[in-house]
Amino acid sequence: MRRMPWILILATLAIVIGLFMGRDPEHAARLSEMHRNVALTGDTRDMVLMLLALGIGAFVVYLTMTRR
Repeated sequence: MRRMPWILILATLAIVIGLFMGRDPEHAARLSEMHRNVALTGDTRDMVLMLLALGIGAFVVYLTMTRR
């Protein structure tokens, strides 16, 4: 089976669930609080971005060296 219908079905389902959950003020407040609690602090975010940049850079160098 082709992938496009599955992607559209999953995207539609995610949108419908998001709209349904967004209407409930209590649930929306809990989700907002959860997002605030899970968010990375400044130093942690900087460290994660640095590691991600180094990883991507290392991967680019690896691809450059191995493909001739």
